[in-house]
Amino acid sequence: MSSAALHTDVVQVPHQPAIPRVGVRLPRIAILFCSLSLIFLPEYAQSLGDISAKNPLYHTVVGGFRLIDVLVLLSGISACFALGCSRDRLFCFPRKLAVLLAAFAVAIGISALYGIEHGGQNLCFDWRAIALGVAFYFVYRLCIQTAFDMGTAISVFGMLVALRVGSSSVSYVLGNGANILGLRIPLFDGPSLSAIVFASLLATSLSACDPDSRRRWLWLLLSGAAILLVALCFRRTYWAELAIGLVLLATTARGHRLRSLAVPLFAAAIAFAVLGSSLTERLSSVDFTRDDAPYGEDNPDHVGDILDAWTQVRTSPVMGIGLGRSYETWHIRQWKDESVMVHNAPLHVWLKYGLFGLAVYLAYHFCLFQSLRGQARSATPLHRAVLNSVLAYLAAQFVVSLGFTPWPYSAVQSTNLIAFLLAVAFVREPLCHYQASPSLRPLTTRRHISLTQSPA
Repeated sequence: MSSAALHTDVVQVPHQPAIPRVGVRLPRIAILFCSLSLIFLPEYAQSLGDISAKNPLYHTVVGGFRLIDVLVLLSGISACFALGCSRDRLFCFPRKLAVLLAAFAVAIGISALYGIEHGGQNLCFDWRAIALGVAFYFVYRLCIQTAFDMGTAISVFGMLVALRVGSSSVSYVLGNGANILGLRIPLFDGPSLSAIVFASLLATSLSACDPDSRRRWLWLLLSGAAILLVALCFRRTYWAELAIGLVLLATTARGHRLRSLAVPLFAAAIAFAVLGSSLTERLSSVDFTRDDAPYGEDNPDHVGDILDAWTQVRTSPVMGIGLGRSYETWHIRQWKDESVMVHNAPLHVWLKYGLFGLAVYLAYHFCLFQSLRGQARSATPLHRAVLNSVLAYLAAQFVVSLGFTPWPYSAVQSTNLIAFLLAVAFVREPLCHYQASPSLRPLTTRRHISLTQSPA
């Protein structure tokens, strides 16, 4: 056999990623289950009882560290150690995004120094959740390294969402839940609702392309239940996230656009039947120029919140106010006489991290959406469905945050979810790397050829 023929034969041998042994998969599933469960564990009570009651995981245990901080940071450090000890290059993340994240860390440092200089206190309040999100990313990256791992992680997430949606729905039917504007709703916790919005997009996307017909029906059922729950929760922010996400998802559905919209429309019809005129009245309150809508009493406060923050930014457009500082309010004095965050993400970043932080923040999201869109073009159909749902959700969340909602990176639940989505989105086969370590390259010796090819 000639050397040219030998080379051709080796190239044609396909690489089949091995499925991890059960002894390896079970610990990973347990880690995923525990970490993803925290997405649905709010800091404060969300029932009709004492809303100021704090979850024990958020109690301070040492110094300024809460129990959840200690657990997540130790998990992230352990995951980094395990990744570093591996012979394989298990970590993959777009370089542009990594550079921009490092630049935002610089912006945080500058803002902290500026805040200290001007009497700032509680300097970790606003960005602590970002650090925990990074730790979560390393934990998820350790568990999600192949397409098989990605499928397992998506299944675990889907099961947790099904449990959360099911328990909230049953509790609501039995007369429990939370209260908003005098109306009983199934769930109030914003980060949990946002995670359910993503789950509805993911389930809608997978229900159109999963090769297993039984799983397709399960995803379809989860999509309808999640969308119905979000509709019944009466939160305009998450209605907007869901609507924008579904529109973006429909544009990438490749021939399944009507099917993608059928389930949401059906769920919306059920929600309208349950809520009746309350639903249309709540929708009319989206017009923030009016304060006479039945459910629009808080519109002036949201507008005034942004006007007060804009006044502060105009006073210090380059540096903002820095970390650890509050500012006096004028337009929302009846709501609060001082504030520490803004219900508008870019304005909040500008206020806290200055003009440099705002520029990095916007550049990061532009590059993130570009990377997700580029990867989806060359992905397998199943991975493309996941990528499209991740892109639709993150883009919808970003668009909604340009209005009257706070930036999502101050809540541990939200940064946990985003870390999971990035770990799932940026998985590559085989094992995330372009230049495989020697132990993972296809064998090219004559012994390998003798085992895989018939004699010449």
